[in-house]
This record gives sequence, C-alpha cells and structure tokens, in this order.
Amino acid sequence: MNDPNGVVQWRGRYHVFYQHNPLAPHWAPPHWGHAVSDDLVHWEHLPVAITPDMPPADDGGCWSGCLVIDAGTPTILYTGVRDGVQATSVAIGSDDLVRWRKLGDNPVARVPDSLSEHTLEAYRDPFVWRESDAWYALVGTSLGGVGQALLYRSGDLRTWTYLHPFVPEHAEPVCDDTGQIWECPNFVTVGGAHLLLVSRWQRTELTYPNVLIGRYRDRRFHPERRQRLDWGYRCFYAPLTMEDDRGRRLMWGWLQEQRSVEGANGTWAGVMSLPRVVTFEDDEVRQRFVPELTALRTGEHARLDAVDVRDRVELDVGGSALELSLTLERDTAAVSGLRLQHSEAEHTDVLIAWRTKRLIVDTRHAKGPHGADYAVDSAPLGLPGEPLERVEMHLYLDSSVLELIADDRHALTTRVYPEGPAVDRVALTAVGGAARVVRCEAWSLERSR
Repeated sequence: MNDPNGVVQWRGRYHVFYQHNPLAPHWAPPHWGHAVSDDLVHWEHLPVAITPDMPPADDGGCWSGCLVIDAGTPTILYTGVRDGVQATSVAIGSDDLVRWRKLGDNPVARVPDSLSEHTLEAYRDPFVWRESDAWYALVGTSLGGVGQALLYRSGDLRTWTYLHPFVPEHAEPVCDDTGQIWECPNFVTVGGAHLLLVSRWQRTELTYPNVLIGRYRDRRFHPERRQRLDWGYRCFYAPLTMEDDRGRRLMWGWLQEQRSVEGANGTWAGVMSLPRVVTFEDDEVRQRFVPELTALRTGEHARLDAVDVRDRVELDVGGSALELSLTLERDTAAVSGLRLQHSEAEHTDVLIAWRTKRLIVDTRHAKGPHGADYAVDSAPLGLPGEPLERVEMHLYLDSSVLELIADDRHALTTRVYPEGPAVDRVALTAVGGAARVVRCEAWSLERSR
C-alpha cells in the first residue's frame, strides 16, 4: 500500500482509502484499497473500491485523489492513467461506500494544452473542496521544473474549467526547495489559517511533505512561510487530511519502506501512519496523535518522576508495540534521551542534543534484513535565538515503525528493521553529565490492526 486517498467520516464511521497492490508487496498499477473504523484505532478491511480494469479502464492505474459528498452522493476524484497519460477521473459510490462505478466519459479534466510541455508529465492527485459558488480542485504538477498546483472550478464535479496556477510566481522564495513536482496537494483552513500541504518529489525521490502558510485571496494562495511536516527522510509522505464531526483536522500519511522488496520477504510493504490531529496555534502548525490511541494501552506500564539520570536508567517495559511519553529538562548532559534495546547487539537511539537543539533518531545499530536503509535522522527543536531548556516527546513504536512528535511541533517518522523486532527493554540515557527526567511513562500496547 501507499498514499492515503479519500479520507472521510461518513455515517459516523471513519473511512480511509489508499493506493494498493492487492497481489504482491511491490509497485503495480494501483487499485483503491478501503478500510473503516469506528474509533480510529481498530480497522476493518473492506473490498477494493476501484480497480484499473473497471470500465472505462485505466491501464496505468487508479492513482491518488480524494472523496467528497455531493448533495448526499459519495464521489471519488482520482488520477486515472491511460496509455501513460495522467488525467482526473470520477467514480460514484453507494451509500455504504462499498460499491463504486466510474463515469463512462472519464476522464473529466486533463492538463491544459498551453502547459503540457512544462509539467514534467506530472498531473495528479486532485484535491477538491466546496465554496459557496462552486467546487474547486487542485491538481499537483510542475511548471518549468518547479512544483506547482493548478486550480480548477466546476459546478457539478464533472465539467471542469482550468483557472490558473494556484501559487503566484513571486512566491518562489518561500517555495524554494519544495520539489520539482508537488504531489498530493491539500488546501485547508485550520484555526483561521490557510494551509497548503504539498509533498516533495525531487528527481524521482519521494522525500517529505511541507506545509505552506499564507493568505487566500482572488482564488490564489500567497504563501508567507513554510514548515516541514515531518523530518524523517523518505518515510512519512503524501499526507491527506479531513475534518471530523468534532471539528478536528485529522491527517494520515503513507510510511514508505526503507528496505528492498527482497528485504520484505515477499509478505507486505507500506503502512499507514497513526492518525494525527493538526492544529494552528501560536502562529504555527502543531501535530498530536489522536487521543483515541490510549485504548491500546493494555499491557505493562512503567513510570518515573523527577529522576536524575547518569549514564542509564532502565524501565521495566518491552514488547513489539510501545508508547512512550517523556519530559526532559536540560542539565549537565550534552546529550540525553532513550535507548530502545532490541537485543544485546541491536538498539535504536532517540536523543536530544541540547547545545545544537536537535532531535536525533539513530537506527544505525539495528542490523535488520538485507536491503534496509539505516541512517541518522534529525529535526530542529526549540525557538530561534533561545536556548533549549525543556523537551516533551511522544513516541509510538510498532515493530518496524517509529513515529515521534516533540513539543507538538516537530514530527519525525522513520522505519527500523532489527532482526528481532520486539524491544527487550527501554533505558533513559545521558552522555557527558546528568539528564533531568521530569516524567517518563511507557506502555506496552495491543497490536493495532
């Protein structure tokens, strides 16, 4: 599996659709898989929603898109690829979102002729929203080798008129290094702020997502600054968001494999992230794991309060699925944090470098299967111009997946493939002095599915 596609709350249930190869753990012309949940924690797989061979056929696959409700009618807009050409197509769903039929006159929108020579043959991932006068859609592309999104308008989701590039050229300094192609654009309003989420495609690499923060006027988006949504490299990608009936903006991302197909042992590849709540507070985008995940805390629990750590202090908790919440304050240690010990020979380190104000995840000492990609990922911490004095971390480890959010600001997601995926023990660590642990809690978890 890969990109989340339509994400929606419908009849009180959460639905996540996603790109999917139902036959093997490697790429093939994608189908739309489908899962449903009542609580954002436990998921049921439903039948595949749309396939490349459903008429009219999309021989190159049914790629990413979105799902909207049009006067009570569930409607998917997706990228259909036919004879190598990407275009926007439509499928109409039953009330239970299980049965789907494609429009016979698909596709409904194509790259404008005037731009066709400038798009790097990229025209994909429609994102649709409703304003008072019409439906609007963004399609991710490239113009002159620089990422861009094209804006369209429609009265009925079937006939679309191209308007213009969504982001004006003068915004390029803010958009510098956001990719040659913008994939999976999301345009949303959160906490009164206009946000444009785009995923960075660079020289065939699917790298990481950015969020552009700015002003929306005259049907154009004027970005003023940007944040990186996740600091794991080539892991958390193609995020898609929705608003639920509690007014929360929820976000899922595809977590890419960092191992070869051979390393996957012919079983599965690709996984969806845990759902996150996205907010806009103190003039910046914040992320938190959904609180519903506390339902997974069914196993061992360990807690430490007000502890000074020199070298290491072990917690009596372990397993293949863990949640950890940790608050550290600066003391004399240059570096402090956590060591997740997979075996005597294998470990993963989650560290705070206090002087350089970096969050570090080091997977180099977990051996893993053939073809795994091990590295040191890092993210900035704190505020510019101010010393780093305190960090709060919230972390989930589920076999090969490590998702971490620090201070509700800095997310870092990565994959780790030790030979024995369970954690034998967790240790608090300090290097070069003492670490002040204000609070640390750890839980072993029910395996989510």
